Amino acid sequence: MNVVMNFNCKYAVLFLGMAIFTIPHCSNAISSWDGSIELEQRLFWQGDAGMETARSQVSARLEMEFFRDWNEGDDNITFEPFLRYDEQDGERSHVDVRQLIWTHYGANWEFSAGLGRVFWGVTESQHLVDIINQTDGVENIDGEDKLGQPMIRYQYFNDFGNFEAFLLPYFRSRTFAGADSRLNGGILVNNDHESYESDDEENNIDFALRYSNTFGDWGVGLSWFSGTSREADLFREFNPMDFSTTPYYPQIDQFGADVQLTTDAWLLKLEAINRKFDDSLYQDFSAATAGVEYTFTGVFNSIYDLGVLAEYSWDERNERATSLFQNDLFLGARLALNDMSSSEVLFGITHDFDDSDSRAIFVEGATRIAPAMTANIEVRYFDSENPRDLLFGFRESSFIQIGFEYFFD
Repeated sequence: MNVVMNFNCKYAVLFLGMAIFTIPHCSNAISSWDGSIELEQRLFWQGDAGMETARSQVSARLEMEFFRDWNEGDDNITFEPFLRYDEQDGERSHVDVRQLIWTHYGANWEFSAGLGRVFWGVTESQHLVDIINQTDGVENIDGEDKLGQPMIRYQYFNDFGNFEAFLLPYFRSRTFAGADSRLNGGILVNNDHESYESDDEENNIDFALRYSNTFGDWGVGLSWFSGTSREADLFREFNPMDFSTTPYYPQIDQFGADVQLTTDAWLLKLEAINRKFDDSLYQDFSAATAGVEYTFTGVFNSIYDLGVLAEYSWDERNERATSLFQNDLFLGARLALNDMSSSEVLFGITHDFDDSDSRAIFVEGATRIAPAMTANIEVRYFDSENPRDLLFGFRESSFIQIGFEYFFD
């Protein structure tokens, strides 16, 4: 098993030592262990575009969480180890620590230190403002899975809103699918051979601030980030001879805003960013995603709830954008059966207005088949005829995935 440890060892030792030596063995401390293990079977039903890769891919995932609090709940520590083994893709077989973080609560403030996960954003199709954690690119193509980020975090709460400050002392590079993966987009990324604009490379210290508050039905978040971009440039050091590349990470300043209006069954959402680069080779740009979601309760006189949503994404770089969402419409539906098995289905389709032959479709579903076991299904279909389209490299990598997940505590 080719296991890649995706975090710097000296930080792992530091945080593990913190976990061991800062938890007092007092009588009022509360602790718990739980987690899940999942076996997945992924099947690709199309050709492999000449690549020597398999049509079948089996993997297993183990994820656990240890939680302990003490000092009458004013202190706690969360430890979330993660392990994935994949029979085909050695890069996807990896161990990570999603969280190993200590938090202390004051009267109107919090202080945290360690490896943590933070989510910002309100939209469904993409999360423009979510920039603290790095994407775990080998877990899934949707970008929803994140690596733990070394951080020091301070939060202050009052009637005027919530204020957060982050010091991020170490950068974690994005994980990319390996040569044996059907989901590498036709590009072989030289993992562990990154290059950086900062002379400090992965040791560059990043900073972030965020303000959030609720004004009646409105939820508003404003953020600023300064440091190493979480998005890798895969074209700056691209080798056309063998379609290989070395990821390059520039320095950026990003201002972001996320807004959500909640009224009855309606949700109106907006995420917008402005990103500036220190490197003159890059173009400063703005981007936004705006959408609406409506939930039909008891649809068709049943116990089912149906949520429908539509989002439009814009990027002023147009065809030079490094995101799939530069002039795209996303339509989705979420069906909750509200049955004893907690069955749910999520459907989505993305259409590119600049390229009518480019679209991506997904279906995700889950249902409980035993008291501690669920069956999960995921289908992803990719269609693109334009070689300049970022989706073109996945055009023959559509797949269906079936998983069985067992929960334990």
